[in-house]
Amino acid sequence: MPWYAAELAELRAVAVAEIDERGTLWEANAGFMWLAKVAGHEGIGSNVADVFIHPLFSTLSRLAEGREFSGLLTVGKYDGRTFSLHGRVWRAGDRLRLLAEHDIEGLMRLHETSLEVTAEYAADRVALADENLYLHGHAAEIAAVALVDPVTLAVNRRGLDQALATEIARANRTLSKLSIAMADLDQFKAVNDTYGHGTGDVALRAFADIMREQTRATDVVTRFGGEEFILLMPDTDLQRAGEVAERIRSTLAATPIDPLALPLTASFGVVTLTPNESSESLLKRVDVALYQAKNTGRNRVVLN
Repeated sequence: MPWYAAELAELRAVAVAEIDERGTLWEANAGFMWLAKVAGHEGIGSNVADVFIHPLFSTLSRLAEGREFSGLLTVGKYDGRTFSLHGRVWRAGDRLRLLAEHDIEGLMRLHETSLEVTAEYAADRVALADENLYLHGHAAEIAAVALVDPVTLAVNRRGLDQALATEIARANRTLSKLSIAMADLDQFKAVNDTYGHGTGDVALRAFADIMREQTRATDVVTRFGGEEFILLMPDTDLQRAGEVAERIRSTLAATPIDPLALPLTASFGVVTLTPNESSESLLKRVDVALYQAKNTGRNRVVLN
């Protein structure tokens, strides 16, 4: 018998599933089966690990017994339709259990930062028409994400400008904390010169994946340009933001990236928005903090 209540079996507004550590789907109600089918999977017995966009399934699979993920999940396809669900994932023996529902308010909170003006942008670009936002009953559907960097799938510079303006306005309105981290991959020119730009792109993607794995669904990972990235962390004070940056830094340094002979490292600057501060001022301050990290030995986090 399924572990979930029989009343949930045919509901599509609620997703329920049991998945083993390899990503194989063992049990699912109609809601999760629909999501899996949209993402191109057959259902029970198929591997659905790649259905999880954020957090990644590799992150969820590391949950210890008695611990759970609770919050917004983005599921679907990187290059297709994605959905936002609000719920939780926890471990039951050697399997993970998921219970989540489509949450329109949560959807807007998650994607407002990177997609708030997507409709306006798409209106001028017929090729981006699939990025319109659709709301159907209790199910919220988002087409492929615009304003993303094609190499890393992080939000691009245009998206960063929009996301930062949105988060600053929200922080000022709600009197909440907003922190940002700027990261720069150390000695990255040597990677491109030694291994070629193709390997450089692999390294950039690996770093972006680590940033996504080590952050929340409501954080915004952006590629600022070249080998520089900016992470927006709403509702996060300076100390907590520094801890997140340190976790990303240490994970990258410990992650082998083929075919690099040496570990790839990054330097970080971290700052928190001050009252009535502009985005230009915030970016300038975080750039100064990053400069300090680079000038004091690299592969470190500097809070300012």
